[in-house]
Amino acid sequence: MGYLDHQFDPGTPAGQYVVERLGSRYFEKQPIQELALAAGVQRDQIFWDQKASQLWIDVLETAWKQQRLRLLFIAISKDAGADRIFQDLAAEPTDHEVVEIPPQTGQAGQPGLAGQAQQPAAAGAVAGAAATVAEAVGAMFTAAVLWNDVPLIDRTDLRGHVKRMLGPGGRRALLVKGPTGAGKTYTRQFIRYVSENALPPNGTKARVSPVDAARRAGSPIDVRELADTVARFVVGEPAPNFDPTAQPQTVVWLFKDWLVAEVAAKGDLEDCWLVFDGFDPTTATAAALQLVMELAQSAASRDLGPVRVIVLGYDDPLSEPDQALVEPLRHPGDDDVKAFIRAYATRAQGIPPDADAVDAVFDELVSDGGPVADRQLVELGPSAFALCLDVFGPLP
Repeated sequence: MGYLDHQFDPGTPAGQYVVERLGSRYFEKQPIQELALAAGVQRDQIFWDQKASQLWIDVLETAWKQQRLRLLFIAISKDAGADRIFQDLAAEPTDHEVVEIPPQTGQAGQPGLAGQAQQPAAAGAVAGAAATVAEAVGAMFTAAVLWNDVPLIDRTDLRGHVKRMLGPGGRRALLVKGPTGAGKTYTRQFIRYVSENALPPNGTKARVSPVDAARRAGSPIDVRELADTVARFVVGEPAPNFDPTAQPQTVVWLFKDWLVAEVAAKGDLEDCWLVFDGFDPTTATAAALQLVMELAQSAASRDLGPVRVIVLGYDDPLSEPDQALVEPLRHPGDDDVKAFIRAYATRAQGIPPDADAVDAVFDELVSDGGPVADRQLVELGPSAFALCLDVFGPLP
């Protein structure tokens, strides 16, 4: 069974490498559509008007869901200018029956796969590239404890989503859904942690600005104040003084259009992340809430260049921006907490603990504070961290 027989995951180093290689070779919509057509991928499920790096992620994920990922790489391997790595991947042994695809009309034919020697170097090429990317990313996406002793239990989806948002080809919007106590604030902390430890391709660290409305109950933030806050962070200047008689909804559209134009005009903005937290009808006016979603939509469609928008506590499924990542928060379970204990102990002691040791620490945690399912993350995380610190010692 080869690489193409596993679910395609753009968040892994190997997945990132494949996307980068495809995007550098096929960066226009038409040839990508032709390859998808040749593989029989249903193209109506793909948003085609986006940059090649993100488009390839959608094409590959869709091909996998439709059980046509290997067929897609066979189609790519038959292209006259295909990179050797794609020919090698398509030629890997498989336990599944693969239906051959004839060369497209007008393209130079490639030798049939049956006549090609199997290429064991394919796995090595992907593995080598994956190791390089993994080294650049570092261990921050598997960290159990962030700086300032912030415990991060589970949040596998968050880690994967943030990976997909890094780099010039990354996604631009993330919507996090969940009730109070589910860990939305941990999203802010993790994004800040990543921004301070990961260097994007241009060698500079990203800027992160949490826009927190949680304390505005009784004095909701209005659209003009919010627009000015966003403008100062993104482009370094205040928002225009829009007509004071304009309706709040009109200000939303005026500001969004102005910001898109300013970002395009500057052209060299550094990566920045806007994290909207605590926005609800008690802390923000209707127009301010509308502006948050318009900014998320503009970011998702790449109208705001390098700006990423994260909305914590998103609760309007009828207006989810196209191409936005969505994370419905779930409460960590017993296995997630045990994984945290195991990861902490491994880092603190240099070797993985045995299962009995993990179970003993977990049992003590439950006996002291009750079942995991009944505890809010804001209490569970620090309790688990404090117990691990006591049992396994401080982290290096």
